[in-house]
Amino acid sequence: MECTDVIDDVHSEKRSFVRMHVDTLVTFTIKGKTDSTYHGTSQNLSATGLYLSTEDVVKLGDEVELVMNSSNRNLPPFVAEGTVMRCHVDEQNSSLFHVTISLTKTH
Repeated sequence: MECTDVIDDVHSEKRSFVRMHVDTLVTFTIKGKTDSTYHGTSQNLSATGLYLSTEDVVKLGDEVELVMNSSNRNLPPFVAEGTVMRCHVDEQNSSLFHVTISLTKTH
C-alpha cells in the first residue's frame, strides 16, 4: 500500500500552534483526480494542519482540497487546500487510514 510513510522523516513534536479536537465529516478531492470525492472524519485541527481518518487511500504528496461543514448553521464551512504529509494504516482496522495534511491555503 502507498499509505505507510512520512514525507519528511525528521519529525519534531514541537508544535507552534495548539491542536483542537474537531470530530466532523471532511469531504476532500485530490488535485488531478477531480472526478472523485472522498470522505473522512477529522480528529484534530491546528492553524497549519489537519489530522483525519478515512477509508480512502491517499498518497504522500497528494495535494487536496477539503471542506469541513460545521453543525452550527451560523458558521460557514472551513475550506482549505493542503498536502498529505503522513499516512499510515490503522493497527486494528486495515481498511482505515490516518492522514496528516499540511494546510497551505484556507479560503
